[in-house]
Amino acid sequence: MNLFHQILRITGRIALVVGVFLSLFAALEVVRLFVFLYRIRPYMGWTYAVLVIALVVWAVLYIGGYLRRYPRPLKAPPRPDFGTPEHAELKVYATYLLTYQKRLLRNKRLPPELRDPLRDEIDTMEGLLGHHPLNEDLIRIIEKSEQHLLPPIHQSLKDQSEREIRHSVRDVMLGVTLSPYHSIDLLIVLYRNFSMIFRIISVYETTPSPRAQLRILRDVLRVMATVNFLYIGRNLVENLFAFVPWVGRVADDIGQGLGAGLFTSACGHAVIDRCASYDEWEKTAAVESLASQSKGFLRDVKHIFTKDVLPDIRNRIISEVPEGRTQEPGFWENLQKGVNNAFDATTKALGAMIPFASVAPATGPDIEAAEARPDPRYESSRPQSRPSPAHRHAQSFSAADAPHSRRRRKRHRRGVARVLHTFGQRVKYTLGLGRD
Repeated sequence: MNLFHQILRITGRIALVVGVFLSLFAALEVVRLFVFLYRIRPYMGWTYAVLVIALVVWAVLYIGGYLRRYPRPLKAPPRPDFGTPEHAELKVYATYLLTYQKRLLRNKRLPPELRDPLRDEIDTMEGLLGHHPLNEDLIRIIEKSEQHLLPPIHQSLKDQSEREIRHSVRDVMLGVTLSPYHSIDLLIVLYRNFSMIFRIISVYETTPSPRAQLRILRDVLRVMATVNFLYIGRNLVENLFAFVPWVGRVADDIGQGLGAGLFTSACGHAVIDRCASYDEWEKTAAVESLASQSKGFLRDVKHIFTKDVLPDIRNRIISEVPEGRTQEPGFWENLQKGVNNAFDATTKALGAMIPFASVAPATGPDIEAAEARPDPRYESSRPQSRPSPAHRHAQSFSAADAPHSRRRRKRHRRGVARVLHTFGQRVKYTLGLGRD
């Protein structure tokens, strides 16, 4: 986990330094061409400079117009304490909720039965904030939005997002299981996961800005690096070999497909948790919420595999298993039973693989009880227990950690500034500006 974060941080710093150096080299070449033309004829140099400036102004205006088409990402203010409320904090948070609800109203994926109450609530909040509301009025309107208005909206968007997750999990498991080249399995998983992430983001935000997409992607990667679902997938593969050893070489492909499907399911739900968070997003709370749902992810992947994937790989299994073995009584029942036992064993070991899984009680019944449900494929669409906004806000980093993080960022800025200063001196003397 720490190694993954360090690799990302180092990669980002290297990309930043390389990008700055390349930009400065390009600027240096532009200036050197100006000097060359100016020495030939002064008017040639100034004509070139005017053309370059005009091109830069056009590029800035074009990029600015492109970015203005997208709304700026909302930054949630701290949620006020209703026990000892301050009027200014309550009004700022209520104003933020009003802006957030206006964004939701523009979402074309909202059904009409949810759009009308949302529009009425926006009118009520605008009327309240337009006058001089009391603290009690602000608290009442905030609680009404958080407890009655937003939950059904988020549930509707979550249902649509989980359909995207089920399709992606099915496609990933089929692609990895049936792929004859294991070297491209990672590409299949990455492509399908990234496309799923951006589709889920578009469910919650009709026109998300590139900056908002990158911010959500960064937060999701941080959570997935902390909750190591890849290790859970490896444990699932080992259990599959233990319970279904007679399937042959295809057992390895099935195990890899199941592990990839589990990772895709967890990644999709991490995106849902991040996109549905309208107040301050905290990594610690997101990690605990995702880990507490890990049993549900295993259950969903098992049902998708048995209902959608297993029938499609039937011919592959028949071709790999020794001839006549598939004709034995109970072959397919024993295969499915072995897969279920592998999932059960992995579920029982979750506490040791994910320490966070023991923080919150597991949602839903056990695997055996879940199989008795009439429609297990849609088990994941039930509302998951999610920390309240106040609970997530209380789990923010301690004040003792904040100075350390600020000092760390400050040291980082000094290091980059020192490198840029050194490079600037070299550019200065290269152009002859530092000579007497």
